[in-house]
Amino acid sequence: MIEAKYIQQLKQSNISVDGDKTKERVEKLWKAAAAEQKDAVLELAGVIAATVYRIYRTGSISAKMAVPLAQTLNVNPFYLTGEEDEPIEFSDDALRKLLLKHGYQKIVAEANLKRPYKRQQPPTEEAPTVPQTIVEVEPEATALLSPQLPPNSDSLVSDDLRLLLDALNIRAKAGITEAKEKLAQIKSLLLA
Repeated sequence: MIEAKYIQQLKQSNISVDGDKTKERVEKLWKAAAAEQKDAVLELAGVIAATVYRIYRTGSISAKMAVPLAQTLNVNPFYLTGEEDEPIEFSDDALRKLLLKHGYQKIVAEANLKRPYKRQQPPTEEAPTVPQTIVEVEPEATALLSPQLPPNSDSLVSDDLRLLLDALNIRAKAGITEAKEKLAQIKSLLLA
C-alpha cells in the first residue's frame, strides 16, 4: 500500500485497457462499498465523488484512481483496468507492477515498494537408482568388507563409545542419510 502523498502525484490520464470492463467493475465495486471505504478512496486520491462517477460513465480510469480504489476495496488494480478477469485480492506486488508499467519508477522507489522475496527451494538431486542385488558373502570375506578403524581406536573406553553412538543418533535424527545408514548397521550388528 502507498500513502496519499504518493497517490496524489499520479497522473490522471486513462490507463484502462477495456473501457466496458472498467465501467462495469468500478460501478459494481463502488456501489457495494461502505461509506467509510468511499471516503477513504476520495481522501487518498484527493478528489470528489464525481470523479468516481465519471469512471463508470466513461470507462476511463487513471492511475490516481485505480490505486486507491484497489487498495481500499481490496481488489487487483489490473482487474479495474480490464487487463485481468479474476478479482483477486490486492497485493503490493500487483501495485508495484502497475506503477512500473506506467512509468512511476520514482514513486515506487520513494514509497519503498520492493519486489516480494520468494524463497527458492534448492534443487533436489535424486540419487540414481541402482538395482539391488543380494550377494552372499563368505565369513572370511566379511573381515575384508568391514571398515578400517582409525588408529588409537583401541584406547576408547565405553563412555567414549557411548558418546560416539549418541552423536551418531543425533545426526540420524537430523536426517543425515549417511548417519541413518551407519546407525542401522550398528543396530543390526548389536541385535544379531
